[in-house]
Amino acid sequence: ASQVGTCKAVVSTQSTGALVTALSGAFVAGLDAGLVYNSYPKFADQWIPSDLLSFAPTWRNFFENTTTVQFDHRILGHSLLVGICVLWFMSRPLVLPKRAGYAANALMGMGWMQVGLGVSTLLLHVPTWLAAMHQQGSLILLTLATWLHHELGSKKIKLFKK
Repeated sequence: ASQVGTCKAVVSTQSTGALVTALSGAFVAGLDAGLVYNSYPKFADQWIPSDLLSFAPTWRNFFENTTTVQFDHRILGHSLLVGICVLWFMSRPLVLPKRAGYAANALMGMGWMQVGLGVSTLLLHVPTWLAAMHQQGSLILLTLATWLHHELGSKKIKLFKK
């Protein structure tokens, strides 16, 4: 039963993570931060860019420095995808209601698709049509996380499949 509770807690965390990552993406779009480093997975030839915290006071970097904003969005996106994968693997041995299973599978698929859209947008120098798809993908991802959260909210879930 503790695995079921943990799974529900992870869903809550991923729903919040999807929202925070989408908000981070708004800063990327607003500052045109996707145009700064068009390489992946590194920032040019560095894992951690040298101008990451170049503004003073330091807190300004998280809202005004295009490098920091892009770095944060990448870290949040990767962390969200890892969390979604963990959630999906945690849900495998559980007997989920049918719609919760659909939501978990859809969230997993959309998580990978969203990261693919983000990386493609970056590498192709932010074409508007692809950037718009990436923004729409964030809404779909948030919707799927919310749907899964709702499906697991008050349902009785068994620990193991037969």
